[in-house]
Amino acid sequence: METYLAPAVHEALLKGWEPIDRSRLHYLVTWSTRGRRPVLKDRHVETIRSLVSKACEERSIDLIEVVVGTDHVHVLMGLTPTQSVAASVREVKGRASMDLLQRHPELRVWLRGNLVWDERYAVETVNSARLEAVRDRLRHTHQEAFLPEVPEHEDWAAAS
Repeated sequence: METYLAPAVHEALLKGWEPIDRSRLHYLVTWSTRGRRPVLKDRHVETIRSLVSKACEERSIDLIEVVVGTDHVHVLMGLTPTQSVAASVREVKGRASMDLLQRHPELRVWLRGNLVWDERYAVETVNSARLEAVRDRLRHTHQEAFLPEVPEHEDWAAAS
């Protein structure tokens, strides 16, 4: 039995085969601190971003954006159809929680225990055509969350 392949297919097979993900599902995942307490400060934001990035890299999750508020985290991610959203979120939240408490032990006191995140989370699907719009919305929503507050008396001094 002789099989014949088209010349382009035959050449492609000789070069080597690599799997290609033709589809990517995008999700916006949001979770909050335990009790929705606003305990996340500037120093925690960078740590959370790096921890989420590292966890996503280890699990082959396409991380698009991480935005942190004072009491919650938004993660915009892309998954292949074979990756589970629940398993991905569990992995990212768990990793971030353990390492965040280790690097910033003051959170144990502020959150009154060893749990950083609330057990619930929200997931929204995002159309790939709307990714940039969602990224912009997230950035602009939380852009001013960590700006230093200026006491009133300093405002008065600057005005005079």
